[in-house]
Amino acid sequence: MTLPRFPSARDRAWLALLAVSFAFGLAVSWHRWSSPIIDTGREMNQPLRLMNGEALYSDVRHIYGPLSPSLHAALFRAFGPSLAVLYADGIVSSAIVLALVYWLARRVLPEDAAGAAALSVTWLCVFKPSGNYILPYSFNALHGTVLGLIALAISIAALERRRTSLFFLAGIVAGIDLLAKTEMGLAALAAGTTAAMLAAYPDARRGIKRAVVFVAPAVCVTAAVYGLIASRVGWSTLVSDNWLLAYNLPRELVYYNRQISGFDHPLLSVGRMLLAAIKLGIVAAIVASVSILIGNRTANRERNGANETGQRRIVARAWYGLAGAVALMIGLSVTTGLDWDKGPYLAMPILLAGLLVMFTRRLRADSSRSTGTRTAILIVYAVYALASLARMILHVRSGGAYGSYLLPMSVVLFTYAWIEPFPDRFRRTRYAARAVALTMILTVAVGTAGVLAFRYRKTGTALITTARGTMRAAPDVAQAWNEALSYIEAHTQPGDAVAVMPEGTSLDFLSGRRNPLREEIVTPGYLDAAGEARAIRQLQVADARLILITNRLTEEFGPAVFGRDYCVRLMEWIETRYAVCAVFGPVKDRAQQIGGKPFFIRAYCANAH
Repeated sequence: MTLPRFPSARDRAWLALLAVSFAFGLAVSWHRWSSPIIDTGREMNQPLRLMNGEALYSDVRHIYGPLSPSLHAALFRAFGPSLAVLYADGIVSSAIVLALVYWLARRVLPEDAAGAAALSVTWLCVFKPSGNYILPYSFNALHGTVLGLIALAISIAALERRRTSLFFLAGIVAGIDLLAKTEMGLAALAAGTTAAMLAAYPDARRGIKRAVVFVAPAVCVTAAVYGLIASRVGWSTLVSDNWLLAYNLPRELVYYNRQISGFDHPLLSVGRMLLAAIKLGIVAAIVASVSILIGNRTANRERNGANETGQRRIVARAWYGLAGAVALMIGLSVTTGLDWDKGPYLAMPILLAGLLVMFTRRLRADSSRSTGTRTAILIVYAVYALASLARMILHVRSGGAYGSYLLPMSVVLFTYAWIEPFPDRFRRTRYAARAVALTMILTVAVGTAGVLAFRYRKTGTALITTARGTMRAAPDVAQAWNEALSYIEAHTQPGDAVAVMPEGTSLDFLSGRRNPLREEIVTPGYLDAAGEARAIRQLQVADARLILITNRLTEEFGPAVFGRDYCVRLMEWIETRYAVCAVFGPVKDRAQQIGGKPFFIRAYCANAH
């Protein structure tokens, strides 16, 4: 396929459309980007603590790379601590991701297909409620995505131009990516190394030299930064105590990660992947049948009725195929479910592996530099996409908190598969197959936009307004948060220690109070026996007069209830030295159990009666 030169007038039209779609997404989701409970307190409070002089990894526990909290601490120093700073980062980062996705897609796709891919990423990733980019569960994940795509884009430019200096630059960016999110940096390393080798193909020795030029700065940047941190906090604190290399994760986090990756029930996960692949095959059969019907109708008009009998047979077979595929899809949907929340991407590892084999064979057969370069780019994309999915390789969901950050290049290759190799299997109806497939992708993207816009407007309807910014949340959560903030304002002073467990330290950030604990999150696995003892000492030293326990059920980690299933000793200590002094939320019953509805926060005051 010969691609139009970039940027063309159609490129500008698609970029304008993507800008309008992005603006629409921001408008319908405004201030509804995240709950104030899960993870967000860490994202708000860690940079503030760094700004105030505490040290990352030693004073402030952190399980990711140092980049994001350090960057936000610098931004807080420059502009003041506020949600607006975090929102601005999310918006700018989102726009960069979409621009990069479109640019990368245009290396292998025409404008309409690249636009469809970027539009899909907009609504499948950027504005996905459970994993959106504006206020993400982890800015490390967002920055890892941005830097990974930048490193990939520079690697592709180096591959196209055969420029060794660009591989060096890509290596620096990949090293910075490792400082954001290790697994995302590793995906960038895998892609850049592949690009360097392919830039010299078939000269392996020259390829190895270029790969070294790429890898060396990445290793040096990462080693230099972590070495500097280790010199301040110690290697044990940096690596072991914060689980930075993940070799000593507590069993609760291992349990959680096995669910995310699909390795909790690997045979079941593989079975679901195969079932998703079958469903994709059925969709392909439906698209093929519709394409044959459309294509042959056009062909009949052009032939003026020639070979009418043969055409009738083809049309009849297409109708039979369509009916059979629809019936099979309905049957599978009734018996196995549609997996709407997971989508077709459950089968993505299988599809990517197949594409990688196809691209590799094509590269060996390509004789011209232009077609060979395009094939090499596709190989790099497939390597990057597969490496990105390593975190959830047997359970690739389009929903959830993680898929948003790991799927962008998978979306590009998913679109490519429908737009090029699939239609190429139909000689006479190729253009019809391509048009039907593209229409399907765009329809799904627009439909997803409509559904998410409706969800955003129906949820997060209540305001949480503070001097440090505004959020919207579900009415019961917002009521509890607003009441807790009012109570903190009335009964404590700015800078006082207020502990919030197991999650919800956004209350500290929004109220201007101080978290006395090393951890911003104390869900299962974060505090072992020694950690509980340390937390008790920190509460005593800080003279924390107020402790808030949020109604946060943690079943995804195994133990579900704070103080009953985990952190039992810590909760017993709290109950012997504090008494329940208030309950925030729609129901004021002090006997409410964690996990019940509606949401509540239970306040414990020292020496209260």
